[in-house]
Amino acid sequence: MKNKLSGKVAVISGGSSGIGLAISKRLKAENVKIYDISKVVSNDPIFEKCFECDISDDAKVKVVVDEIIKKEGKIDLLFCNAGFGIGGRVENASVQNIDKIMNVNLLAHMKMTNLFLKNINDGGRIVFTGSLASIIPLPYQACYSASKAGIESFSRALSTELKPRKIKVLTVMPGDINTNFTADRVKETGDDKAEKRGIEKMEKSEKKGKTPDFVAKRVLKIVKKKNPPLRVSIGGTSKFISFLVKILPIKTLNYLVEKIYI
Repeated sequence: MKNKLSGKVAVISGGSSGIGLAISKRLKAENVKIYDISKVVSNDPIFEKCFECDISDDAKVKVVVDEIIKKEGKIDLLFCNAGFGIGGRVENASVQNIDKIMNVNLLAHMKMTNLFLKNINDGGRIVFTGSLASIIPLPYQACYSASKAGIESFSRALSTELKPRKIKVLTVMPGDINTNFTADRVKETGDDKAEKRGIEKMEKSEKKGKTPDFVAKRVLKIVKKKNPPLRVSIGGTSKFISFLVKILPIKTLNYLVEKIYI
């Protein structure tokens, strides 16, 4: 069977750990040339080059994009994967971290996509790492949920714009996945017992979740499809949750979330 990805050029943000690293390893196994843009770089030889770069730093990202395009001319695959999390009530969040989560999870990837778009080969793929929290907004992760909902909306609109170029755009929405994202989440909390209990439940579920490679295997399978879905839920009970979103009223969904976390 012909390898549909062999010889392609991919760029990924946040490829040095977690889901990003798992996707990168899967890409390498398909003979894809990979460039990583991460705040903490990896020395893993699977990468053509790792750029140490905060993706919310517009000037640095522009330099990185220009270097990649100068070397490769065009790219085929763009994975917007890097992310940041806040745990706690909105009232306890610092304005600085609210800015950061929207910049890293949403604005930075919109801007990076903008910079690469003219240099993505027709028929290419753009993949955003979203979250089930975009369709089931979670308490104590309100800002995170909002950032992922924004990415999902951006992805769908972009997909329509790029239809003439046959570039497929999709959002993958992982459920609970066992990665360092749980430990790295910034917690800004008060003395509220419900808040503490809700975050503990959330972290417990994540630690019991699927592996990053489980997500990566599914992502690569979808990317190879001629007509991939606009969004796909991955991991655990994610498909069931997506089904509930389709059939239940919003108030009922919020009530169920309340029973779990409050």
